[in-house]
Amino acid sequence: MSWIRKLPTVGTMKIVLPYNTHFGEYNSDIIVGGIEKFCHQIVENFPNVEIINIDNNEPIKENTTKIKNFARSVDADIIISNWNQASFSGSKMLDSEIPIMYVGHGHVNMGSILSTIDNLRNKNHSVYFVSQYQYDWYRSMSKRMRGKDFFIDGYINSSYVDGDKPKLLPIEYDCATIGRCDPVEKKPFIMKQWLKDTDYKSILLTNSPPNEQCEKYYNKNSHWDGVLMNLKHSDVMKTLSKSMTYFSTCHNETWGITALESLSHGVPIILNSKNNKHASTSICASDNHYRLVSNKSELINAIKSFSNVDRKEIQDMTWEKHSKESWISQMNKCMWDTIDKFKRSTVMDFVV
Repeated sequence: MSWIRKLPTVGTMKIVLPYNTHFGEYNSDIIVGGIEKFCHQIVENFPNVEIINIDNNEPIKENTTKIKNFARSVDADIIISNWNQASFSGSKMLDSEIPIMYVGHGHVNMGSILSTIDNLRNKNHSVYFVSQYQYDWYRSMSKRMRGKDFFIDGYINSSYVDGDKPKLLPIEYDCATIGRCDPVEKKPFIMKQWLKDTDYKSILLTNSPPNEQCEKYYNKNSHWDGVLMNLKHSDVMKTLSKSMTYFSTCHNETWGITALESLSHGVPIILNSKNNKHASTSICASDNHYRLVSNKSELINAIKSFSNVDRKEIQDMTWEKHSKESWISQMNKCMWDTIDKFKRSTVMDFVV
C-alpha cells in the first residue's frame, strides 16, 4: 500500500516528469519557454528522471491515467507537474498514490486555478510558486473572486546560472528581446514597434508560430528586420550577449528566466510593467540593474540610461546571487518536503 512507502535515500529519488507537447516533444536541443527550460534543469540535475510526453489535446482521462500508470510502473517517488491544465494537475490526478509537486509558473486569470491549487493541497499534494509577486497576484484574485485567502507550500526559483561565466562580447545591438511568437502574453514585436522611429539597432529572437493565432501575429509583423527564429539556445545566448540592454516585453511574468540569462551575461534589463511592478525585479542583485517602463518614450530613455553601465559588475553580482548549487538545494528541499508531507498525511488517514 502507498502509505507504507519509505522516503527514498539521497540520490535514489525517482522523478516522473510529464511534459506538455504543445510546442513539441521533449527535445534537449530546443527550449521554447520558461517551463520547458525548468523541465530541462530537472533532467540535467537529478539522476533518475523519467519523461512522459503528454498531448494536452487528448482526452483528460486518458492523459491522467497514462501519467499515473507510468509513475506506478517505474516505481516513482514523486510526480513533478508544471502545467495547470487538467491533464497534468486537475481533479482526475488527485487520487494519485504518488505525491504530486505542482509548480505554478504563470498567471492564469481564471477562478478554476484557485480550485486546482486548493484541491491539490486538500489531497496532501504540494503547491509551489516561483515568486512572492506571483503569490500576491493570486492571493489578490482569491480575495476578490472568493472573498477568502489561499495558501501554497513554498517557492522555487525558475532557474540559475551555471558553468563558466560567458565572455563579455563587443556590443552590436542597443536592445534585444526573446519571446515566443505570441500575441497574448509575450508580444515580442512590441520592441520593434516602439523603436521603429529611432536609430537604435534591435534584435528579436523568437520561434516559428505554433498555431493560427500566432501565425496571424507573425504575418502582421513579418516586415521587421533584425528577427532571428528557431535558434539553438546557445546561439540565442551568444546573440543576447552582444546587446547593450534586454527588453522583457511581457508585463505579466512570474519570474523571468530570460531576465536572469541577460543579467548573467552582463546585460541590464528593461521591464515592460503595469502599476510600476514586475516579478523580474526580484532577480536583480541591485536596483541599478533594471528599469521599469510602460511606453515607447520610457523604453527609449531606459536604453539611453544604460549606455555606460558596468557590465562586469552586473554579471558578477548575478552569478553570486543565483548559483546552481543554491537552486539544487532549494529544489531538493521542495521535493523531500512534498514526499514527507504526503507520506505523513497518508499514514494518518490510514490510522484514522
